Amino acid sequence: MKAYLVKTSMMVTLLGLNMGMVSPVSAQNNDEAENYNFVFKGNSEGYKNYRIPAIVKTKKNTLIAFIEGRVNGIGDAGNIDLVSKRSTDGGKTWGPMITVHDDGNHTCGNPAPVVDPRNGYIYMISCGSTGSEHENLHNIKPREVYFQVSKDDGLTWSKPVNISKQAKKPEWGWFATGPCNAIIVREGKYKGRIVVPSNMSEMAEVEQNGEMVKKPVYRGSCFYSDDLGKTWKIGDTADDGANESSIAEVKPNLLVQNFRMQDHGQARRWQRYSEDGGKTWTKIEKQDDLYCPRCQGSIIRDYTQKETLYFSNPAKWGRNNMTIYRSKDGGKTWNDSILVHEGPASYSNIVDCSPEYIGILYEGGKNHASAEGTIFKLVKKADFKPVEKK
Repeated sequence: MKAYLVKTSMMVTLLGLNMGMVSPVSAQNNDEAENYNFVFKGNSEGYKNYRIPAIVKTKKNTLIAFIEGRVNGIGDAGNIDLVSKRSTDGGKTWGPMITVHDDGNHTCGNPAPVVDPRNGYIYMISCGSTGSEHENLHNIKPREVYFQVSKDDGLTWSKPVNISKQAKKPEWGWFATGPCNAIIVREGKYKGRIVVPSNMSEMAEVEQNGEMVKKPVYRGSCFYSDDLGKTWKIGDTADDGANESSIAEVKPNLLVQNFRMQDHGQARRWQRYSEDGGKTWTKIEKQDDLYCPRCQGSIIRDYTQKETLYFSNPAKWGRNNMTIYRSKDGGKTWNDSILVHEGPASYSNIVDCSPEYIGILYEGGKNHASAEGTIFKLVKKADFKPVEKK
């Protein structure tokens, strides 16, 4: 196994870890706004910008935060590395930067990590590209999909293996994993299956201003493996318009996939369900309880409670007010929430840290949703309050 340990940094101490958080109706005070707990901070450690967070908790209770380290700026293409940091004290401090995948001047990112509860291995499914977004979208330079393994709690990573031919179809243009954690099914007939949320585009004839034109159509997707990543199969794609997504296990033999809508989303999240481990899915349906400002979100299961899910995304137009919602009926309704960050915030990934706490790694800051850095916070499950219905 080749050790991808390239960039190092001093220990990052998270100042003022707030264990309680603010309620949905509380305001963030000025002192808290000035002491954000950045794990990755813009214009530092060799990168101008950090975007697209993911986080997992390992069998050894280590938190591993993943991010795209963007060398030259905030753009989605170019010299971008997939990097990580580890915390062995519950997110209070973070160790040196670890390079997971570096492809020179090309793009590596869209992390979708997952921890195998059986052996403690960490699997990383991610994407790469040698072209621009336009070249990806029109299949001139296709996006590639990679699989890696860490067997030492995230300290080193295997060389990336290209699984593109199994994870996506050749006619697809844009393709991206996650971005956020993948899952390993824990219960039921499909126990042990790795399921990865993804999204893709395909050229199609669509009506525009009364005429039929050919243009890219976005759809959500997923792919899965029953042999620890050796081989992969593609699940059903979602309806037109679905985009970045996250998947959680609701109960034995039931998965939910929650989507950002690229168009016709009506400012809401949409969802679908699978009873066969991600092979086939229901039609997507609008979630009236979950506002969405056309932004990525994250959904996870709390395995200590029956059919309890948590979901995070910005709850205000313009990517503001990072909020975590809770559902106690498998995602049918979302009646409790907590405001994590008042002000600019964008992509996020949540992680179940303990029976008492949810952790969240998210892009945010005082003045910009994704340029300032990536923040980690712990949120008390007991502090969730009923959502104020409008």
